[in-house]
Amino acid sequence: MLGRVVPWAFMMFWAVTAFAQQPAPALREQAAWAQGVSPEQRKAAAELLEQGNRLLKDSIFTEAEKKYVEALKYWKHPAIYYNLALALLNLDRPSEVYEYMVASTRYAEGPLGEERFKHALKYIERVEKENARVSLSCTNGTRVTLKREDQLLPIHCERFERLLRPGSYTLIATQNGTPVPDTALVLAPGEHIRYRLGIESRRRWAAWMPWAVLGSGVAVAVGGRLIHMKARDEFQAFDSGVDACGGCVPGSELSGIRTRARTLQAVSMGTYAVGGAAFATGMVLLYVNRLQPQMQLIPLQGNALTVVPVAAAGESGLLASYRF
Repeated sequence: MLGRVVPWAFMMFWAVTAFAQQPAPALREQAAWAQGVSPEQRKAAAELLEQGNRLLKDSIFTEAEKKYVEALKYWKHPAIYYNLALALLNLDRPSEVYEYMVASTRYAEGPLGEERFKHALKYIERVEKENARVSLSCTNGTRVTLKREDQLLPIHCERFERLLRPGSYTLIATQNGTPVPDTALVLAPGEHIRYRLGIESRRRWAAWMPWAVLGSGVAVAVGGRLIHMKARDEFQAFDSGVDACGGCVPGSELSGIRTRARTLQAVSMGTYAVGGAAFATGMVLLYVNRLQPQMQLIPLQGNALTVVPVAAAGESGLLASYRF
């Protein structure tokens, strides 16, 4: 942190001397950023701005941030946004730096001056090129969290518009308390994407497939039953033949009947096993193939808005003051 503070203090010294220690000049009626702001509010904001500038000069960035935030309650002047961005840049909070840099350019170079306005635009342009612009929306009852490594970022379904670091993300969602399978999202530098997160109830396979497996198992088992009945009839024929000859040793004809009966019996047992396995598989498939919520990334047309990025700290800049 100290390595970043020294060059900052050097670059800000002249700006503080030239601007922060001077009283705020009179307001011009045509200044759009001053409309609706009372003289009392302007005075309070100017005093807090000067206090923040002195703290920023002394590299007391946390306290400077507090002064600028307080000043914005009185007057949302672009110069206050700009100076707040400079303070947060040294606190390694780049997402807010980008947000406030964007806010500082709302009225072009009028309130900032040409040099600072160009610096803000360059910072914004660089961050947008290095990161991906993402806009997501989802339906009511859906709670979505964006995960990257160990970082979790809740998504507000009504409006989520961010600049994010390139890389792989995971969308974790629940719908009315029911978990939804995770969905991967890969972002590239400079990419602009807009998605509507749709939650649909879907099956893994066509609905008829598990029923077909289940039905085939039943059909095979029924076939096994018929074979089993045929084997029973053959055994009964064998027994009747032995009884008819008074318990004699079976001849070739009776032996053939017994052999056929045993074969049919073995086939029926195998058929029962196959049919039972198919039936059990069908039941499992019916359970696995039940309707389950699935997340769908539906592309939308148009450009996404930008609110918060993730970027590296260490950007240099010039302290801003009021311009009326």
